[in-house]
Amino acid sequence: MAVSKAGFVYPRTAGHENDGDTTWSKFVIGFPNPSTRSPEYNTFRKAMKRKMEHERIPGFVDSTADQWAAIQAHALTIPPVLHRAALWQTNTRRGQRFTECFDYLLRDIAKKPKTIWRTY
Repeated sequence: MAVSKAGFVYPRTAGHENDGDTTWSKFVIGFPNPSTRSPEYNTFRKAMKRKMEHERIPGFVDSTADQWAAIQAHALTIPPVLHRAALWQTNTRRGQRFTECFDYLLRDIAKKPKTIWRTY
Protein backbone atom coordinates (compact mmCIF):
# COMPACT_ATOMS: atom_id res chain seq x y z
CA MET A 1 0.00 0.00 0.00
CA ALA A 2 1.28 3.45 -0.93
CA VAL A 3 1.90 5.82 1.96
CA SER A 4 0.01 9.09 1.79
CA LYS A 5 2.32 12.03 1.19
CA ALA A 6 -0.41 14.28 2.59
CA GLY A 7 -0.46 12.35 5.86
CA PHE A 8 -4.02 11.08 5.61
CA VAL A 9 -5.15 9.45 8.83
CA TYR A 10 -7.88 7.20 7.47
CA PRO A 11 -6.93 4.13 5.43
CA ARG A 12 -8.06 3.74 1.85
CA THR A 13 -10.74 1.28 0.84
CA ALA A 14 -10.01 -1.95 -0.97
CA GLY A 15 -9.09 -1.40 -4.59
CA HIS A 16 -7.78 2.12 -3.94
CA GLU A 17 -4.71 1.36 -1.83
CA ASN A 18 -2.29 2.61 -4.49
CA ASP A 19 -4.21 5.70 -5.61
CA GLY A 20 -2.38 9.00 -5.34
CA ASP A 21 -3.59 11.50 -2.76
CA THR A 22 -5.46 13.63 -5.30
CA THR A 23 -7.08 10.64 -7.00
CA TRP A 24 -8.12 9.22 -3.63
CA SER A 25 -9.58 12.57 -2.57
CA LYS A 26 -11.58 12.90 -5.78
CA PHE A 27 -12.92 9.35 -5.25
CA VAL A 28 -14.01 10.04 -1.66
CA ILE A 29 -15.66 13.33 -2.60
CA GLY A 30 -17.58 11.68 -5.44
CA PHE A 31 -16.08 12.92 -8.68
CA PRO A 32 -16.64 10.53 -11.58
CA ASN A 33 -13.47 8.97 -13.02
CA PRO A 34 -11.22 10.17 -10.18
CA SER A 35 -8.02 9.06 -11.91
CA THR A 36 -8.66 11.51 -14.78
CA ARG A 37 -9.42 15.18 -15.12
CA SER A 38 -13.14 14.68 -15.66
CA PRO A 39 -15.32 17.56 -16.92
CA GLU A 40 -17.00 17.65 -13.50
CA TYR A 41 -13.67 18.06 -11.71
CA ASN A 42 -12.50 20.69 -14.20
CA THR A 43 -15.71 22.66 -13.68
CA PHE A 44 -15.32 22.44 -9.89
CA ARG A 45 -11.65 23.41 -10.02
CA LYS A 46 -12.27 26.41 -12.29
CA ALA A 47 -15.20 27.59 -10.14
CA MET A 48 -13.03 27.45 -7.02
CA LYS A 49 -10.15 29.30 -8.67
CA ARG A 50 -12.54 32.00 -9.96
CA LYS A 51 -14.04 32.39 -6.48
CA MET A 52 -10.60 32.71 -4.91
CA GLU A 53 -9.48 35.25 -7.50
CA HIS A 54 -12.71 37.21 -7.14
CA GLU A 55 -12.29 37.30 -3.35
CA ARG A 56 -8.54 37.94 -3.78
CA ILE A 57 -7.59 34.97 -1.66
CA PRO A 58 -3.95 34.18 -2.45
CA GLY A 59 -4.10 30.50 -1.46
CA PHE A 60 -4.46 28.57 1.76
CA VAL A 61 -1.29 29.73 3.51
CA ASP A 62 -1.93 33.45 3.02
CA SER A 63 -5.68 33.39 3.66
CA THR A 64 -7.42 34.32 6.87
CA ALA A 65 -9.57 31.80 8.73
CA ASP A 66 -12.72 33.65 7.62
CA GLN A 67 -11.64 33.66 3.97
CA TRP A 68 -10.87 29.95 4.04
CA ALA A 69 -14.18 29.16 5.76
CA ALA A 70 -15.99 31.10 3.00
CA ILE A 71 -14.15 29.09 0.33
CA GLN A 72 -15.07 25.82 2.04
CA ALA A 73 -18.72 26.86 2.35
CA HIS A 74 -18.84 27.83 -1.33
CA ALA A 75 -17.17 24.58 -2.43
CA LEU A 76 -19.79 22.53 -0.58
CA THR A 77 -22.50 24.02 -2.83
CA ILE A 78 -20.97 22.92 -6.14
CA PRO A 79 -21.91 19.55 -7.71
CA PRO A 80 -20.85 16.78 -7.31
CA VAL A 81 -19.62 17.80 -3.85
CA LEU A 82 -23.13 18.98 -3.00
CA HIS A 83 -24.55 15.44 -2.82
CA ARG A 84 -22.05 14.47 -0.10
CA ALA A 85 -21.86 17.83 1.67
CA ALA A 86 -23.83 16.46 4.63
CA LEU A 87 -20.73 14.42 5.52
CA TRP A 88 -18.69 17.59 6.08
CA GLN A 89 -17.30 17.62 9.62
CA THR A 90 -19.60 14.88 10.89
CA ASN A 91 -18.34 12.73 13.71
CA THR A 92 -18.35 9.47 11.78
CA ARG A 93 -15.49 7.63 10.13
CA ARG A 94 -16.98 8.34 6.70
CA GLY A 95 -17.53 12.01 7.53
CA GLN A 96 -14.02 12.44 8.89
CA ARG A 97 -12.56 10.79 5.77
CA PHE A 98 -14.64 13.11 3.57
CA THR A 99 -13.53 16.18 5.53
CA GLU A 100 -9.88 15.15 5.37
CA CYS A 101 -10.01 14.57 1.60
CA PHE A 102 -12.11 17.68 0.93
CA ASP A 103 -9.62 19.89 2.78
CA TYR A 104 -6.71 18.29 0.92
CA LEU A 105 -8.34 18.81 -2.47
CA LEU A 106 -9.17 22.46 -1.75
CA ARG A 107 -5.61 23.12 -0.61
CA ASP A 108 -4.34 21.44 -3.76
CA ILE A 109 -6.57 23.67 -5.90
CA ALA A 110 -5.46 26.73 -3.93
CA LYS A 111 -1.87 26.34 -5.08
CA LYS A 112 -1.36 29.26 -7.44
CA PRO A 113 1.54 30.50 -9.46
CA LYS A 114 2.76 33.77 -7.95
CA THR A 115 2.38 35.50 -11.35
CA ILE A 116 -1.42 35.43 -11.03
CA TRP A 117 -1.32 37.78 -8.06
CA ARG A 118 1.10 40.28 -9.61
CA THR A 119 -1.78 41.72 -11.65
CA TYR A 120 -3.63 42.91 -8.53
